Order: sequence, then C-alpha cells, then structure tokens
Amino acid sequence: MGFFEKLKKGIELKQNTPSHSMIQKTHEKISHLKKQLEITPDNSNLYLNLYRCYVELSDSPKKIECLKKITKLKPNDSYPLQQLADIYSNELDDMKQAKFFQDMANKIKKSF
Repeated sequence: MGFFEKLKKGIELKQNTPSHSMIQKTHEKISHLKKQLEITPDNSNLYLNLYRCYVELSDSPKKIECLKKITKLKPNDSYPLQQLADIYSNELDDMKQAKFFQDMANKIKKSF
C-alpha cells in the first residue's frame, strides 16, 4: 500500500448525521421529482436534482443510476462522468470502473 493510499485510508471524513425530518423532506422531494420525470423523462435537470437528493441520503446505487441517465441525455457533459469516477473510486473502491469513467470525462474535456 502506497503512501497516498495509507493517507486516504487514515483520513476519516466527518459528516453530520441527517435528521429524521431532513430525511423525510428528501424522500418527499424524491417522490415529487419522480412524478415530474414521468411527465418529462428526458429532463436532465430533474435527474440532477434527483442525484443531489441521493447524495444527501448517501445512496450510491441511486446516485449511479441518475448519473448514467444524465450521461445518456447529455453525452458531451463531463460532470456526470467525473462524479461516476469519484463514486467508483471513493465509495465503492472499484478502480477499474473509476478509470473507465475518468477516461471518458477526460476525452470530453480535451475536445473542448
């Protein structure tokens, strides 16, 4: 294990535990966004807002699902790809997938 990997493992990020009312509000917002997506399923901004809700809940599978949908709707946007790389690297410790998404994001960034 290299120095940076040891450092990464040694640092523990402290996060505030969300209150019950905040979690409930987030679930209500998710429900509202999903209803909106039924009407306008190609709205990438709705998926971005849904992604942010799942960030608040620390729901990695749902975050990934939203980001992949955004990527399909906005293939020239590097942001969702960068976020996917971060999730796979930092949350799921899947460096192969992280590299895949990072490489895709880098290609988009280079083309601009």
